[in-house]
Amino acid sequence: MDAISLDRVQKERDSALLLADGSGVTTEDAAAAYIDERGFAHLFAPARLPWPSVSAAEIRASGASQLFSHVVWRWKNTLPAARRCAYGHFLRQRGLFVSWQLFPAFRRLWGLHESVDRILRDDALEPVARLMLQVVAVQGPLSSRELRQEVEALAGRNRRQYNAALHRLQEQCLITVVGGDLAGFTMHDWDLLERHAPPAAMTLDLSAEEARTKLLCQAVANAPYCTARELALLFRWERRTVAEQLVALARDGVVAKWRVVGQKEWGYRKAD
Repeated sequence: MDAISLDRVQKERDSALLLADGSGVTTEDAAAAYIDERGFAHLFAPARLPWPSVSAAEIRASGASQLFSHVVWRWKNTLPAARRCAYGHFLRQRGLFVSWQLFPAFRRLWGLHESVDRILRDDALEPVARLMLQVVAVQGPLSSRELRQEVEALAGRNRRQYNAALHRLQEQCLITVVGGDLAGFTMHDWDLLERHAPPAAMTLDLSAEEARTKLLCQAVANAPYCTARELALLFRWERRTVAEQLVALARDGVVAKWRVVGQKEWGYRKAD
């Protein structure tokens, strides 16, 4: 177990906003490559957590001074429209880009694994979510405005229930962003994930334990220094369970245990 300076941690986090070859995220191609390298990346950095975001990466590369990237606001529609990655609220109700290579881990842990037809037959969803899924299944792809109008016509006007259903169906890997209107305030287009994702992204060949390990290892590499507490907050897992998994990964030489000089809490980095 070693110690690391806070300055070094910050320098490594700055480097995490660049591609592996040291180039910046200035184009849609570069953004797609960045997401593939990171496995998953937030649209905007999650509050008080150390993970990089696509917005912060573009701002660093462009030298802009704004708080968030206006270019990335477009990429959240254009990247999924080109099927270069998934985009949606797959984690903690925050906008997240996920590479298709890592997507099976998200689906294994949080998704519903039956076909949409089977899920609707089994009546496994809350009423508003079920109505929303039916609308998308029959009419998708359709815009956010069209989706809201159709659901409100069937279920009434209840913004809280509508938003909860929209978040839940994304996290359950049932519906996803497939493009959108880029004029003015961008508007998403929605469709069934099973109609949009490449077949390899829908595989369930890995176990839940393998999926958790993949996400933990990728998150540690992305941070590139983080604690069990931060990882538990990121994935909404129990801190004790995360700490036990990190100890096992450290024992296997996958991650290494470190501490920032002057701080009491131990953290982890990707093993050299």
